[in-house]
Amino acid sequence: MSGSFWLLLSLVAVTAAQLTIEEQAKTFLDKFNQEAEDLSYQNSLASWNYNTNITEENVQKMNEAGAIWSVFYEEQSKLAKAYPLQEIQNLTVKRQLQVLQQSWSSALSADKNKQLNTILNMMSTIYSTGKVCNPNKPQECLLLEPGLDDIMAKSTDYSERLWVWEGWRSEVGKQLRPLYEQYVALKNEMARANNYEDYGDYWRSDYEAEGADGYDYSRNQLIEDVERTFAEIKPLYEQLHAYVRTKLMNDYPSRLSPIGCLPAHLLGDMWGRFWTNLYPLTVPFGQKPNIDVTEAMVNQFWDAEKIFKEAEQFFVSVGLPHMTQGFWQNSMLTEPGDGRKVVCHPTAWDLGKNDFRIKMCTKVTMDHFLTAHHEMGHIQYDMAYSTQPFLLRNGANEGFHEAVGEIMSLSAATPKHLKSIGLLPPNFHEDNETEINFLLKQALTIVGTLPFTYMLEKWRWMVFRGEIPKDQWMKKWWEMKREIVGVVEPMPHDETYCDPASLFHVSNDYSFIRYYTRTIYQFQFQEALCQAAKHVGPLHKCDISNSTEAGQKLLEEDVRVSDETPRISFIFIVTAPNNITDIIPRSEVEYAIRMSRGRINDIFSLDDNSLEFLGIQPTLGPPYQPPVTIWLIVFGVVMGLVLVGIVILIFTGIRDRRKLSGDSGNANVYRVTRVGKQKGYVTMSQQQVLDLV
Repeated sequence: MSGSFWLLLSLVAVTAAQLTIEEQAKTFLDKFNQEAEDLSYQNSLASWNYNTNITEENVQKMNEAGAIWSVFYEEQSKLAKAYPLQEIQNLTVKRQLQVLQQSWSSALSADKNKQLNTILNMMSTIYSTGKVCNPNKPQECLLLEPGLDDIMAKSTDYSERLWVWEGWRSEVGKQLRPLYEQYVALKNEMARANNYEDYGDYWRSDYEAEGADGYDYSRNQLIEDVERTFAEIKPLYEQLHAYVRTKLMNDYPSRLSPIGCLPAHLLGDMWGRFWTNLYPLTVPFGQKPNIDVTEAMVNQFWDAEKIFKEAEQFFVSVGLPHMTQGFWQNSMLTEPGDGRKVVCHPTAWDLGKNDFRIKMCTKVTMDHFLTAHHEMGHIQYDMAYSTQPFLLRNGANEGFHEAVGEIMSLSAATPKHLKSIGLLPPNFHEDNETEINFLLKQALTIVGTLPFTYMLEKWRWMVFRGEIPKDQWMKKWWEMKREIVGVVEPMPHDETYCDPASLFHVSNDYSFIRYYTRTIYQFQFQEALCQAAKHVGPLHKCDISNSTEAGQKLLEEDVRVSDETPRISFIFIVTAPNNITDIIPRSEVEYAIRMSRGRINDIFSLDDNSLEFLGIQPTLGPPYQPPVTIWLIVFGVVMGLVLVGIVILIFTGIRDRRKLSGDSGNANVYRVTRVGKQKGYVTMSQQQVLDLV
């Protein structure tokens, strides 16, 4: 009896000690949150001021505010280590301590930390203020935005595109090369001081799940999943690639090989990241009403405020909150007309203290109309978790945050929605041909960018691991670009260049795999929201505007997944018929992938032999049996978008063959499967089927 009493007393004493440590930790975190809120806000405000007015004075103020914040955070990080995580039971307290106990940049010496901040500021400034002068008009020197990006979006002059493409990499990339080398070394040192293998390893840790619902997901598994899933995506990308190549040959005869890579400077923007601007050159049915509504926006006198008000109305229509008054007062939605130098790249800002802003040099285009929805989606997510403790105000992972920013763009781009807001005429009728036009436009944006994203981040991961010597960075970059993306440099670049850093995200220290993972997340979210909105029909036709049910699901079930919850892995944000949080068995996902692949092959009678005449390596044979990792339960949806590449090949095949055969009189009926498993019959001439080279 006395033994049991002493055992009980011991347990009570241990519990009391645990509670004491936990209560002390709570008190410490409460004090930290209050002080951090103020100092972080001042740091963010100084950064905003620099980004919207690049001057030496603002650089200095930003550095000073950053130094104050770094010293404070370093001190608090050391103090946080006094609370052993194993003695903390409250998950919210434990997660905050886990975050705070990481030393991050304070792991570097004061001199190296200052050096790193200087390098980051210099790279950002070089990128934002870099100019390229027209070789034919040396006095005409253009910034990236506006100026160079307009040329790369609209020009079909091969030589003009070439001097812009080369000039940007020569003027900006070369300046960034020595800085980027130092950046890699310092970021690796910082990561290793925090027990990561390298800086890429630190980036990938954002996807780790530690014991969530009995499932562990490691940063190394992310690499495996990305590699394996890309192997599934690539054959379908190759179909889109072949179609785009055929179309570009019409505009640039003798400049492209019918079986080769695409020249990097012909792909619609400065980097070939998004192929959206290739739509006018590749549209299958050009006689149909234009689903790119840029012209309609201009004719209706839209401006930046109208674009963002329309985006806000979309969110409000599904029951989400208005933007704050401060948002409209403080955001920079157009490039200033007072001559200030600014960072034009669109970004959403959560400065703290309910101060939300967007920075964007908005143009009246459909692309920026959709970008406004994307950036405002970020703000909605920021607002949704703004009541969380300071250290937990973050997305479940970076891909999750990007996907939330992208969801509304899927609906906003649909002909149904564009018609409802007057950007398509009331008599617009969506038939088979307009649907194919729409799907191609979506595929150019969504599918065309996946290899770009995969290859860029794969290269950076290899660089951080030291697998590519510095004297071979560019050599390996273009080898990978040719092999993985099917894109070739229009002129050789030696090791004085740093072409990757000519992209905003690289020169400004953003991880990039988020844009790969977000693609799957966004379709999973869209599927769940469309179910809530009681949408009937193919997913790509779903417009959730005016559905408060969809907004409620987004707010309560999806968006509120934040950094307070266990880490959300790359794989397991999936939708199930009855419960969006269900974890779908691996075997079911593997089967779904194989069935999607096989169904596509069967429908179009595609096999390795039938692809050879396209100049594509035989890679679309029967699905291989080794299991691929999950995360593609919605792979069929993504494949559905890519299907358009195949559909287009069949639909438009005829034109070149018509010239060869001279026979345009025979008509045949061919069966075409449309996205959403709806089947129909389309009458096409014989040449339309054969024009696949």
